[in-house]
Amino acid sequence: MILRAQRTHPRPRPSSATDRALVQRITRGDETAFSELLARYRSTVYATAYAVLLDPEQVAAVVTDAFEEARRTAAEFLATQGSVSGWLTHLTRLGIAARHDAA
Repeated sequence: MILRAQRTHPRPRPSSATDRALVQRITRGDETAFSELLARYRSTVYATAYAVLLDPEQVAAVVTDAFEEARRTAAEFLATQGSVSGWLTHLTRLGIAARHDAA
């Protein structure tokens, strides 16, 4: 689980890399870039999911799913002109909707 894994490993040192540069590096399998993107946006993604779900267990699952989907679709995202924060918010909302549909 992404949230637990981050608690047991030290945070990466912040870099001056742009968000899109991090996503580009993620497409090449760079785990440091993925960890940095996670560190930059985890709290925002968590807050977005928590505002709707109000259940820490479901929220943790949505956060994990959103970041794993981001890793999987990073190359597709780079073909767009969107912002990384908007993309991650979109992935989070899709995860929230999937939880609501399953309930």
